[in-house]
Amino acid sequence: MYRKKEKNYVCFFYEINKESVQEKGGSIVRKVGSFLKMASCYDIDDILVEEQRVPVVFQQAVNGVDIDPSAETHCVEPGSKVELPYWLAHELHLRKVAKMKVPACFNQRTKLELGADGASVDLRSRCPYFYEFGCKIAPMVGDRDMGSFLLSAFRTRYQKILAKAHNAAFTAHSKLLSYLTKEETNLYEAAQSSMAAFKKWRIGGPRFKRASVLGRKRKEAS
Repeated sequence: MYRKKEKNYVCFFYEINKESVQEKGGSIVRKVGSFLKMASCYDIDDILVEEQRVPVVFQQAVNGVDIDPSAETHCVEPGSKVELPYWLAHELHLRKVAKMKVPACFNQRTKLELGADGASVDLRSRCPYFYEFGCKIAPMVGDRDMGSFLLSAFRTRYQKILAKAHNAAFTAHSKLLSYLTKEETNLYEAAQSSMAAFKKWRIGGPRFKRASVLGRKRKEAS
């Protein structure tokens, strides 16, 4: 099912760019190939961020595509509302073919919940890359408050993440990770690793190490 949708998106991307491809004398194989080569330059997390779904409203009609499998015709009419991967929605938005809307994970309900008890909100189920995705979405939807909202949410949850990383038992650890975003999970694991290294050092690890450069200088001086 995923492969079928991916094929539809590639065909749709081609339809939007058909004129430019023909003018340059290129083929759909080279067009898609160069696109995939460009995507491989990113790390896996960035690729997954751009796979997040974004609601869009089409401003222009597009023929010969199957974005919605339930549709009777192979075209998208102006005013049609669909959800697309960010990488495709971003391209259509820049070409003024479609207009992005704020995804549900950043709606008013989420903002109210984060404002009331931000540290306990399950952000992973709403968007595993909540902060990075929000930074990409903000300039596209013209939301001037998105930046301050993301910063406030991160600050509130960051304090709890550090506290839990140092003190949480295994059961609490598993429960906590179930609602942390990918970015927060990386911070949590880094804090735990740092604490484990500190405890190991305190129990009996090497205290100080003489820098090798000091030994060389003393020998040269003598």
